[in-house]
Amino acid sequence: MKISNPLLNEHKRHRRYGLALVLILAGMMALLDYLMALSVRLDVRQAQLNAATSDLDHQLLPLLHLSTVLQKEAEQRLASPEAPAALPAEAIASLNLSGPQAGAQPLSSAETAMLAELSPWFRHHLQVTPYLLNITYLSEGGQWFHVRTADPRAAELAHTAKQQIAALAHLQFNSPQANLLILDKLRQRFVLQVPLRQDKTISGHLLLEIDLLAMLQQVKLADHGATLMLMDKNAEVFLATQDGKLTDPGRYDGTDQNDSMQSLAALPVAVHIQPDQVSETKTELTRFAAELGLYCLPLLLLYGYLASRFKRKVLRPFSRLLIHVARLERGDAQGVRHVPAEWEQVFKHTEQLKDQALGKSAD
Repeated sequence: MKISNPLLNEHKRHRRYGLALVLILAGMMALLDYLMALSVRLDVRQAQLNAATSDLDHQLLPLLHLSTVLQKEAEQRLASPEAPAALPAEAIASLNLSGPQAGAQPLSSAETAMLAELSPWFRHHLQVTPYLLNITYLSEGGQWFHVRTADPRAAELAHTAKQQIAALAHLQFNSPQANLLILDKLRQRFVLQVPLRQDKTISGHLLLEIDLLAMLQQVKLADHGATLMLMDKNAEVFLATQDGKLTDPGRYDGTDQNDSMQSLAALPVAVHIQPDQVSETKTELTRFAAELGLYCLPLLLLYGYLASRFKRKVLRPFSRLLIHVARLERGDAQGVRHVPAEWEQVFKHTEQLKDQALGKSAD
């Protein structure tokens, strides 16, 4: 009579359960490791954001200091003007205003004297100050003064500046710090606006055009393919660079709204770093698959070793024992020949039980 091996069926179940357990444990450990690494990468990205913000603040600091100095010098000269001086006719343009201020009002004698005295300062700083493109003056009466030859769109930009200054909030308008005006997003025309007061009344505005794109391009990011973005107070992207090159501000997809956005100390502008989503997704999946494989490999090796050892040390000897018993029951003088060393006592005890059974039947 053939005896079934119950250990074999149990071994098959244990192999299935063990393999599932190995995969679950490897997946849990890989997920935990991935989450810990993700937390570290988020901290690194935040550190990059802090460094980029600090870099931009450092680049803007000389320009803001210059705007403060020019503001104080201009206001002092407005308060105590020198002898009137003539300004070149080509340096002054009248803006066509609409509404109650239709028709530009001429510059006052104090404004004319102030601009005549500060014009050499303007030209000097345009030559020695990095990222400074132009210095102009926009009076409340609609007169626009410039020291450099105006480009064809200068009058249009002056109109835009006038409209944006009129739209500034009261607190922002009266702030001691300079305000950033975005005159043209497509051509990257950005201006620092500094109000000038005469007897507590605003007489005009100094406009310092800055090369904000060049500043942003100087900021280096370790994350290749990441987009460095500048956002206004409405969280709208107005300037973006990728790997030091200008890119479309519309690349912001809104998926990183929970990521940190660091505000500049110098201006009411927020800085945001958006990674390359496609590249980052591939990298994350590759990293998770690699971690899963690294955890699975040793566990599978351990699982295979234990399963093989159990089969070699338990299943095979037990199967030979069953064959041994079946042969003895069939009347063979000897069962199996090759007996594992660890199982010799079991096989001998089985033969003794057979002899005892034969002796009792003979009695």
